[in-house]
Amino acid sequence: MRIHEFRRAPPATPESGPPPGRPRSGLSPPPAPTGPALDIHELWARTGSAVRTGLPRAFRVCATVVRVRPRRQGSHDLDLGPTHGFVRGNAPVVSARIGVEARARIAAALGRPFDPTELEHQDVTLTCTASWLSDARLRLNVIAVEPAWRVSEAELERARILDGLRRAGLLEAQRQLSSPAHLERVSVLHPPGQGWSDIAETLRVLADAGHLRVDDLECRFDGPGAVPELVRCLDEAAQLHAVREDRGLVLLVRGGGSPAGALDSREVAAAIGTLTVPVVVAVGHRTDAATIADMVAWASLPTPSEARHLVLSLLDDAAARAERAWADLLAALDDLERSVCRAGIAGCEAVADAAEACLEAAERRAATAARALEGGLEQTLAVLAARERTACVAPDRPAAWPKGFVRLTDAAGHPITGLEAAIGALTLIFPDGRTLAVSPVVPLDPTTIH
Repeated sequence: MRIHEFRRAPPATPESGPPPGRPRSGLSPPPAPTGPALDIHELWARTGSAVRTGLPRAFRVCATVVRVRPRRQGSHDLDLGPTHGFVRGNAPVVSARIGVEARARIAAALGRPFDPTELEHQDVTLTCTASWLSDARLRLNVIAVEPAWRVSEAELERARILDGLRRAGLLEAQRQLSSPAHLERVSVLHPPGQGWSDIAETLRVLADAGHLRVDDLECRFDGPGAVPELVRCLDEAAQLHAVREDRGLVLLVRGGGSPAGALDSREVAAAIGTLTVPVVVAVGHRTDAATIADMVAWASLPTPSEARHLVLSLLDDAAARAERAWADLLAALDDLERSVCRAGIAGCEAVADAAEACLEAAERRAATAARALEGGLEQTLAVLAARERTACVAPDRPAAWPKGFVRLTDAAGHPITGLEAAIGALTLIFPDGRTLAVSPVVPLDPTTIH
Protein backbone atom coordinates (compact mmCIF):
# COMPACT_ATOMS: atom_id res chain seq x y z
CA MET A 1 0.00 0.00 0.00
CA ARG A 2 1.44 3.35 -1.02
CA ILE A 3 1.38 6.12 1.60
CA HIS A 4 1.27 9.74 0.46
CA GLU A 5 0.69 11.57 3.75
CA PHE A 6 3.46 12.96 5.91
CA ARG A 7 3.60 15.21 8.89
CA ARG A 8 2.67 18.71 7.94
CA ALA A 9 5.14 21.44 8.82
CA PRO A 10 3.80 24.05 11.25
CA PRO A 11 2.91 27.25 9.43
CA ALA A 12 5.40 30.05 9.72
CA THR A 13 2.58 32.49 10.44
CA PRO A 14 -0.91 31.71 11.70
CA GLU A 15 -3.67 31.54 9.15
CA SER A 16 -5.64 34.73 9.15
CA GLY A 17 -8.07 36.72 7.08
CA PRO A 18 -7.21 39.76 5.03
CA PRO A 19 -5.31 42.49 6.86
CA PRO A 20 -7.24 45.47 8.18
CA GLY A 21 -8.25 47.87 5.48
CA ARG A 22 -8.28 45.21 2.75
CA PRO A 23 -11.65 44.00 1.50
CA ARG A 24 -12.21 40.26 1.26
CA SER A 25 -12.44 39.13 -2.36
CA GLY A 26 -15.27 36.91 -3.45
CA LEU A 27 -17.74 36.07 -6.14
CA SER A 28 -20.40 38.63 -6.87
CA PRO A 29 -24.06 37.54 -6.93
CA PRO A 30 -25.33 36.47 -10.34
CA PRO A 31 -26.98 39.21 -12.44
CA ALA A 32 -30.72 39.43 -12.77
CA PRO A 33 -32.00 37.30 -15.63
CA THR A 34 -33.96 40.22 -17.11
CA GLY A 35 -32.48 43.29 -18.76
CA PRO A 36 -32.10 45.13 -22.03
CA ALA A 37 -30.87 43.30 -25.16
CA LEU A 38 -27.51 44.72 -26.32
CA ASP A 39 -25.30 43.94 -29.25
CA ILE A 40 -21.54 43.52 -28.83
CA HIS A 41 -20.62 47.09 -29.79
CA GLU A 42 -23.12 48.61 -27.40
CA LEU A 43 -22.12 46.19 -24.63
CA TRP A 44 -18.48 47.10 -25.12
CA ALA A 45 -19.20 50.81 -25.11
CA ARG A 46 -21.36 50.63 -21.97
CA THR A 47 -18.79 48.46 -20.17
CA GLY A 48 -15.98 50.84 -21.01
CA SER A 49 -18.10 53.76 -19.85
CA ALA A 50 -18.97 51.93 -16.64
CA VAL A 51 -15.29 51.29 -15.94
CA ARG A 52 -14.36 54.90 -16.58
CA THR A 53 -17.18 56.34 -14.50
CA GLY A 54 -17.24 53.62 -11.81
CA LEU A 55 -13.56 53.83 -10.94
CA PRO A 56 -11.74 56.93 -9.73
CA ARG A 57 -9.00 58.42 -11.83
CA ALA A 58 -6.34 56.89 -9.53
CA PHE A 59 -6.99 54.22 -6.89
CA ARG A 60 -5.13 51.79 -4.65
CA VAL A 61 -5.33 48.05 -5.32
CA CYS A 62 -4.42 45.34 -2.79
CA ALA A 63 -3.40 42.22 -4.71
CA THR A 64 -0.97 39.32 -4.97
CA VAL A 65 1.51 39.54 -7.83
CA VAL A 66 1.20 36.12 -9.43
CA ARG A 67 3.76 36.66 -12.16
CA VAL A 68 6.02 39.37 -13.61
CA ARG A 69 6.98 39.33 -17.29
CA PRO A 70 9.56 41.76 -18.69
CA ARG A 71 8.74 43.46 -21.98
CA ARG A 72 10.71 45.38 -24.48
CA GLN A 73 11.85 48.96 -23.80
CA GLY A 74 12.07 48.33 -20.03
CA SER A 75 8.38 47.90 -19.13
CA HIS A 76 6.96 44.94 -17.19
CA ASP A 77 3.59 43.17 -17.21
CA LEU A 78 2.11 41.94 -13.94
CA ASP A 79 -0.59 39.33 -13.34
CA LEU A 80 -2.55 40.30 -10.24
CA GLY A 81 -4.70 37.94 -8.21
CA PRO A 82 -6.78 38.33 -5.05
CA THR A 83 -4.99 37.90 -1.74
CA HIS A 84 -7.86 35.95 -0.07
CA GLY A 85 -11.10 34.21 -0.78
CA PHE A 86 -10.27 32.12 -3.85
CA VAL A 87 -8.73 28.74 -4.36
CA ARG A 88 -5.67 28.96 -6.54
CA GLY A 89 -6.57 28.30 -10.19
CA ASN A 90 -10.11 29.64 -9.80
CA ALA A 91 -9.10 33.18 -8.88
CA PRO A 92 -9.61 36.02 -11.38
CA VAL A 93 -6.45 37.55 -12.80
CA VAL A 94 -6.08 41.20 -13.75
CA SER A 95 -3.27 42.49 -15.95
CA ALA A 96 -1.19 45.49 -14.91
CA ARG A 97 1.80 47.24 -16.44
CA ILE A 98 4.71 49.18 -14.98
CA GLY A 99 6.18 51.51 -17.60
CA VAL A 100 9.67 52.95 -17.69
CA GLU A 101 8.61 56.33 -16.25
CA ALA A 102 6.59 54.71 -13.47
CA ARG A 103 9.54 52.46 -12.65
CA ALA A 104 11.82 55.50 -12.33
CA ARG A 105 9.30 57.27 -10.04
CA ILE A 106 8.98 54.15 -7.85
CA ALA A 107 12.78 53.86 -7.59
CA ALA A 108 13.01 57.54 -6.59
CA ALA A 109 10.33 57.04 -3.93
CA LEU A 110 12.09 53.95 -2.55
CA GLY A 111 15.48 55.66 -2.65
CA ARG A 112 17.14 52.69 -4.41
CA PRO A 113 17.10 50.89 -7.76
CA PHE A 114 13.81 49.07 -8.33
CA ASP A 115 13.29 45.85 -10.25
CA PRO A 116 9.62 44.89 -10.80
CA THR A 117 10.52 41.20 -10.51
CA GLU A 118 10.91 41.83 -6.76
CA LEU A 119 7.12 41.95 -6.55
CA GLU A 120 6.56 38.38 -7.79
CA HIS A 121 4.68 36.27 -5.20
CA GLN A 122 4.26 39.31 -2.96
CA ASP A 123 1.18 40.92 -1.44
CA VAL A 124 1.41 44.54 -2.54
CA THR A 125 -0.59 47.75 -2.54
CA LEU A 126 -0.42 49.48 -5.91
CA THR A 127 -1.62 52.90 -7.00
CA CYS A 128 -3.10 52.47 -10.47
CA THR A 129 -5.15 53.98 -13.23
CA ALA A 130 -7.50 51.92 -15.41
CA SER A 131 -7.31 51.39 -19.18
CA TRP A 132 -9.82 49.69 -21.43
CA LEU A 133 -7.96 47.83 -24.22
CA SER A 134 -9.19 47.25 -27.74
CA ASP A 135 -9.62 43.52 -27.14
CA ALA A 136 -12.14 44.19 -24.33
CA ARG A 137 -9.64 43.61 -21.52
CA LEU A 138 -9.12 45.78 -18.48
CA ARG A 139 -5.53 46.76 -17.75
CA LEU A 140 -4.19 48.64 -14.77
CA ASN A 141 -1.35 51.12 -15.17
CA VAL A 142 0.83 51.13 -12.04
CA ILE A 143 2.05 54.57 -11.04
CA ALA A 144 3.23 53.88 -7.45
CA VAL A 145 4.00 50.97 -5.12
CA GLU A 146 3.77 51.16 -1.35
CA PRO A 147 7.08 49.94 0.12
CA ALA A 148 5.53 47.67 2.75
CA TRP A 149 4.99 44.60 0.58
CA ARG A 150 5.28 41.12 1.99
CA VAL A 151 5.40 37.53 0.82
CA SER A 152 1.98 36.33 -0.24
CA GLU A 153 0.12 33.73 1.79
CA ALA A 154 0.02 31.47 -1.28
CA GLU A 155 3.80 31.60 -1.57
CA LEU A 156 4.20 30.92 2.16
CA GLU A 157 1.95 27.88 1.84
CA ARG A 158 4.00 26.74 -1.14
CA ALA A 159 7.19 27.10 0.89
CA ARG A 160 5.65 25.11 3.77
CA ILE A 161 4.67 22.30 1.38
CA LEU A 162 8.15 22.16 -0.13
CA ASP A 163 9.75 22.15 3.31
CA GLY A 164 7.51 19.30 4.44
CA LEU A 165 8.36 17.31 1.30
CA ARG A 166 12.06 17.93 1.84
CA ARG A 167 11.96 16.79 5.47
CA ALA A 168 9.99 13.68 4.46
CA GLY A 169 12.63 12.81 1.82
CA LEU A 170 10.14 13.13 -1.05
CA LEU A 171 11.43 16.27 -2.74
CA GLU A 172 14.48 14.53 -4.25
CA ALA A 173 13.22 10.92 -4.25
CA GLN A 174 12.26 10.95 -7.94
CA ARG A 175 15.52 12.61 -9.00
CA GLN A 176 17.45 9.67 -7.56
CA LEU A 177 15.73 7.16 -9.88
CA SER A 178 17.73 5.99 -12.87
CA SER A 179 16.60 6.48 -16.44
CA PRO A 180 14.64 3.52 -17.88
CA ALA A 181 17.24 1.42 -19.71
CA HIS A 182 14.64 -0.59 -21.66
CA LEU A 183 11.34 1.29 -21.86
CA GLU A 184 8.41 -1.13 -22.08
CA ARG A 185 5.39 0.70 -20.61
CA VAL A 186 4.14 4.30 -20.52
CA SER A 187 1.17 5.48 -18.44
CA VAL A 188 -0.26 8.85 -19.50
CA LEU A 189 -2.37 10.94 -17.08
CA HIS A 190 -4.15 13.78 -18.83
CA PRO A 191 -7.32 15.90 -18.64
CA PRO A 192 -9.97 15.28 -21.28
CA GLY A 193 -8.63 16.45 -24.64
CA GLN A 194 -5.88 18.72 -23.31
CA GLY A 195 -2.38 17.93 -24.55
CA TRP A 196 -3.14 14.24 -25.04
CA SER A 197 -3.70 14.72 -28.76
CA ASP A 198 -0.10 15.99 -29.14
CA ILE A 199 1.35 12.59 -28.28
CA ALA A 200 -1.55 10.14 -28.58
CA GLU A 201 -0.96 9.26 -32.23
CA THR A 202 2.76 8.59 -31.73
CA LEU A 203 2.15 6.39 -28.69
CA ARG A 204 -0.61 4.47 -30.46
CA VAL A 205 1.71 3.74 -33.40
CA LEU A 206 4.41 2.51 -31.03
CA ALA A 207 1.87 0.37 -29.15
CA ASP A 208 0.51 -1.15 -32.39
CA ALA A 209 4.05 -1.98 -33.47
CA GLY A 210 4.66 -3.82 -30.20
CA HIS A 211 7.36 -1.44 -28.94
CA LEU A 212 5.37 -0.13 -25.94
CA ARG A 213 2.38 -0.75 -23.73
CA VAL A 214 0.45 2.50 -23.32
CA ASP A 215 -2.06 3.19 -20.51
CA ASP A 216 -4.56 6.00 -21.10
CA LEU A 217 -5.53 7.34 -17.65
CA GLU A 218 -7.89 10.31 -18.01
CA CYS A 219 -8.26 12.60 -14.98
CA ARG A 220 -8.75 16.27 -14.19
CA PHE A 221 -5.93 18.58 -13.14
CA ASP A 222 -8.13 21.33 -11.71
CA GLY A 223 -11.48 21.91 -10.06
CA PRO A 224 -13.34 20.25 -7.18
CA GLY A 225 -12.30 16.65 -6.67
CA ALA A 226 -9.29 16.90 -8.98
CA VAL A 227 -6.74 16.16 -6.23
CA PRO A 228 -8.15 12.77 -5.09
CA GLU A 229 -8.82 11.83 -8.70
CA LEU A 230 -5.24 12.55 -9.70
CA VAL A 231 -3.89 10.68 -6.67
CA ARG A 232 -6.08 7.68 -7.55
CA CYS A 233 -4.71 7.63 -11.10
CA LEU A 234 -1.13 7.81 -9.78
CA ASP A 235 -1.86 4.83 -7.54
CA GLU A 236 -3.32 2.96 -10.51
CA ALA A 237 -0.16 3.70 -12.52
CA ALA A 238 1.94 2.38 -9.64
CA GLN A 239 0.02 -0.90 -9.71
CA LEU A 240 0.39 -1.18 -13.49
CA HIS A 241 4.17 -0.78 -13.21
CA ALA A 242 4.59 -3.11 -10.22
CA VAL A 243 7.68 -5.35 -10.39
CA ARG A 244 8.83 -3.63 -13.63
CA GLU A 245 9.43 -0.10 -12.29
CA ASP A 246 12.82 0.16 -14.00
CA ARG A 247 11.21 -0.26 -17.44
CA GLY A 248 8.30 2.16 -17.13
CA LEU A 249 7.46 5.84 -17.33
CA VAL A 250 4.53 7.92 -16.07
CA LEU A 251 3.61 11.09 -17.99
CA LEU A 252 1.44 13.95 -16.71
CA VAL A 253 0.54 15.95 -19.80
CA ARG A 254 -1.74 18.90 -20.44
CA GLY A 255 -1.76 21.85 -22.78
CA GLY A 256 -1.04 25.38 -21.60
CA GLY A 257 -3.45 28.15 -20.74
CA SER A 258 -5.86 26.37 -18.39
CA PRO A 259 -5.33 26.08 -14.62
CA ALA A 260 -3.75 23.02 -13.01
CA GLY A 261 -4.28 23.68 -9.33
CA ALA A 262 -4.06 20.00 -8.35
CA LEU A 263 -0.39 19.94 -9.33
CA ASP A 264 0.35 22.40 -6.52
CA SER A 265 -1.32 20.27 -3.84
CA ARG A 266 0.55 18.49 -1.08
CA GLU A 267 -1.24 15.18 -1.71
CA VAL A 268 -0.34 14.98 -5.41
CA ALA A 269 3.29 15.94 -4.72
CA ALA A 270 3.53 13.23 -2.05
CA ALA A 271 1.98 10.65 -4.39
CA ILE A 272 4.56 11.50 -7.06
CA GLY A 273 7.42 11.38 -4.54
CA THR A 274 6.46 7.91 -3.32
CA LEU A 275 6.29 6.43 -6.84
CA THR A 276 9.22 4.18 -7.75
CA VAL A 277 8.55 4.78 -11.47
CA PRO A 278 10.03 7.92 -13.10
CA VAL A 279 7.34 10.61 -13.40
CA VAL A 280 7.56 13.28 -16.11
CA VAL A 281 5.42 16.42 -15.81
CA ALA A 282 4.79 18.07 -19.19
CA VAL A 283 2.14 20.65 -18.38
CA GLY A 284 1.62 24.00 -20.06
CA HIS A 285 3.95 26.12 -22.11
CA ARG A 286 7.31 27.66 -21.41
CA THR A 287 5.73 30.82 -19.99
CA ASP A 288 3.77 28.93 -17.30
CA ALA A 289 5.13 28.99 -13.78
CA ALA A 290 6.57 25.75 -12.39
CA THR A 291 4.25 23.82 -10.08
CA ILE A 292 5.20 21.79 -7.01
CA ALA A 293 4.71 18.66 -9.10
CA ASP A 294 7.37 19.98 -11.52
CA MET A 295 9.80 20.29 -8.61
CA VAL A 296 9.09 16.80 -7.24
CA ALA A 297 8.94 14.85 -10.52
CA TRP A 298 11.82 12.97 -12.13
CA ALA A 299 11.75 15.41 -15.06
CA SER A 300 9.83 18.57 -15.95
CA LEU A 301 9.17 19.46 -19.58
CA PRO A 302 7.50 22.62 -20.91
CA THR A 303 5.20 20.96 -23.47
CA PRO A 304 3.59 17.55 -24.12
CA SER A 305 5.43 17.42 -27.46
CA GLU A 306 8.74 17.29 -25.63
CA ALA A 307 7.42 14.37 -23.57
CA ARG A 308 6.86 12.56 -26.86
CA HIS A 309 10.43 13.34 -27.90
CA LEU A 310 11.65 11.98 -24.55
CA VAL A 311 9.85 8.67 -25.12
CA LEU A 312 11.29 8.37 -28.63
CA SER A 313 14.81 9.20 -27.43
CA LEU A 314 14.60 6.56 -24.68
CA LEU A 315 13.53 3.96 -27.25
CA ASP A 316 16.31 5.03 -29.62
CA ASP A 317 18.89 4.77 -26.82
CA ALA A 318 17.66 1.28 -25.92
CA ALA A 319 17.88 0.19 -29.58
CA ALA A 320 21.39 1.64 -29.89
CA ARG A 321 22.49 -0.16 -26.72
CA ALA A 322 21.05 -3.44 -28.05
CA GLU A 323 22.90 -3.00 -31.36
CA ARG A 324 26.16 -2.26 -29.54
CA ALA A 325 25.67 -5.28 -27.28
CA TRP A 326 25.05 -7.52 -30.31
CA ALA A 327 28.15 -6.20 -32.06
CA ASP A 328 30.22 -6.71 -28.90
CA LEU A 329 28.88 -10.28 -28.61
CA LEU A 330 29.83 -11.08 -32.20
CA ALA A 331 33.30 -9.62 -31.70
CA ALA A 332 33.73 -11.63 -28.49
CA LEU A 333 32.71 -14.84 -30.28
CA ASP A 334 35.21 -14.13 -33.07
CA ASP A 335 37.97 -13.51 -30.53
CA LEU A 336 37.06 -16.71 -28.71
CA GLU A 337 37.16 -18.72 -31.91
CA ARG A 338 40.53 -17.29 -32.86
CA SER A 339 41.93 -17.88 -29.39
CA VAL A 340 40.66 -21.47 -29.36
CA CYS A 341 42.28 -22.14 -32.74
CA ARG A 342 45.53 -20.58 -31.59
CA ALA A 343 45.41 -22.56 -28.36
CA GLY A 344 44.68 -25.81 -30.23
CA ILE A 345 47.51 -25.29 -32.69
CA ALA A 346 49.89 -24.32 -29.90
CA GLY A 347 48.85 -27.40 -27.90
CA CYS A 348 49.42 -29.75 -30.82
CA GLU A 349 52.82 -28.21 -31.51
CA ALA A 350 53.73 -28.56 -27.85
CA VAL A 351 52.70 -32.25 -27.82
CA ALA A 352 54.65 -32.92 -31.02
CA ASP A 353 57.75 -31.18 -29.62
CA ALA A 354 57.49 -33.16 -26.39
CA ALA A 355 57.09 -36.47 -28.28
CA GLU A 356 60.07 -35.65 -30.49
CA ALA A 357 62.19 -34.80 -27.46
CA CYS A 358 61.20 -38.07 -25.75
CA LEU A 359 62.04 -40.06 -28.90
CA GLU A 360 65.46 -38.42 -29.16
CA ALA A 361 66.17 -39.13 -25.50
CA ALA A 362 65.13 -42.77 -25.92
CA GLU A 363 67.38 -43.14 -28.94
CA ARG A 364 70.31 -41.67 -27.03
CA ARG A 365 69.74 -44.00 -24.08
CA ALA A 366 69.44 -47.05 -26.40
CA ALA A 367 72.65 -46.13 -28.21
CA THR A 368 74.49 -45.66 -24.92
CA ALA A 369 73.24 -48.98 -23.58
CA ALA A 370 74.24 -50.80 -26.78
CA ARG A 371 77.74 -49.34 -26.70
CA ALA A 372 78.14 -50.23 -23.04
CA LEU A 373 77.00 -53.84 -23.59
CA GLU A 374 79.20 -54.26 -26.63
CA GLY A 375 82.24 -52.88 -24.82
CA GLY A 376 81.67 -55.12 -21.77
CA LEU A 377 81.35 -58.28 -23.84
CA GLU A 378 84.46 -57.40 -25.85
CA GLN A 379 86.50 -56.86 -22.67
CA THR A 380 85.22 -60.10 -21.14
CA LEU A 381 86.01 -62.13 -24.25
CA ALA A 382 89.44 -60.53 -24.51
CA VAL A 383 90.25 -61.53 -20.94
CA LEU A 384 89.01 -65.09 -21.44
CA ALA A 385 91.06 -65.45 -24.63
CA ALA A 386 94.16 -64.23 -22.82
CA ARG A 387 93.64 -66.67 -19.96
CA GLU A 388 93.17 -69.56 -22.39
CA ARG A 389 96.42 -68.74 -24.15
CA THR A 390 98.19 -68.54 -20.82
CA ALA A 391 96.81 -71.92 -19.73
CA CYS A 392 98.01 -73.51 -22.96
CA VAL A 393 101.58 -72.24 -22.44
CA ALA A 394 101.84 -73.41 -18.80
CA PRO A 395 99.19 -75.97 -18.09
CA ASP A 396 100.64 -77.01 -14.74
CA ARG A 397 100.49 -73.49 -13.51
CA PRO A 398 97.13 -71.76 -13.00
CA ALA A 399 96.72 -68.52 -14.82
CA ALA A 400 96.53 -65.33 -12.89
CA TRP A 401 92.99 -64.10 -12.25
CA PRO A 402 92.64 -60.43 -13.23
CA LYS A 403 91.14 -58.31 -10.56
CA GLY A 404 87.53 -57.25 -11.18
CA PHE A 405 86.80 -59.93 -13.87
CA VAL A 406 84.65 -63.09 -13.83
CA ARG A 407 84.91 -66.37 -15.75
CA LEU A 408 82.12 -67.42 -18.08
CA THR A 409 81.74 -71.19 -18.68
CA ASP A 410 79.28 -73.34 -20.52
CA ALA A 411 77.23 -76.21 -19.13
CA ALA A 412 80.23 -78.57 -19.40
CA GLY A 413 82.51 -76.22 -17.50
CA HIS A 414 84.57 -75.18 -20.54
CA PRO A 415 85.44 -71.45 -20.71
CA ILE A 416 83.65 -69.30 -23.30
CA THR A 417 86.16 -67.78 -25.72
CA GLY A 418 83.91 -66.43 -28.43
CA LEU A 419 80.45 -65.06 -29.14
CA GLU A 420 79.47 -68.14 -31.06
CA ALA A 421 80.05 -70.34 -27.97
CA ALA A 422 77.95 -68.17 -25.62
CA ILE A 423 74.78 -70.22 -26.15
CA GLY A 424 72.72 -72.27 -23.73
CA ALA A 425 73.11 -72.45 -19.96
CA LEU A 426 76.09 -70.37 -18.79
CA THR A 427 77.79 -69.97 -15.41
CA LEU A 428 79.67 -66.98 -14.00
CA ILE A 429 82.60 -67.87 -11.66
CA PHE A 430 83.93 -65.05 -9.43
CA PRO A 431 87.54 -64.84 -8.13
CA ASP A 432 86.45 -65.85 -4.61
CA GLY A 433 84.96 -69.12 -5.93
CA ARG A 434 81.31 -68.09 -5.97
CA THR A 435 79.25 -69.10 -8.98
CA LEU A 436 76.15 -67.64 -10.61
CA ALA A 437 73.96 -69.50 -13.10
CA VAL A 438 72.85 -67.45 -16.13
CA SER A 439 69.59 -68.08 -17.88
CA PRO A 440 69.96 -70.00 -21.14
CA VAL A 441 71.10 -67.71 -23.92
CA VAL A 442 69.48 -68.08 -27.34
CA PRO A 443 71.38 -67.40 -30.55
CA LEU A 444 71.39 -63.70 -31.57
CA ASP A 445 69.32 -62.90 -34.67
CA PRO A 446 70.98 -59.97 -36.48
CA THR A 447 67.70 -59.03 -38.18
CA THR A 448 66.12 -58.12 -34.86
CA ILE A 449 68.75 -55.52 -33.93
CA HIS A 450 67.52 -51.98 -34.39
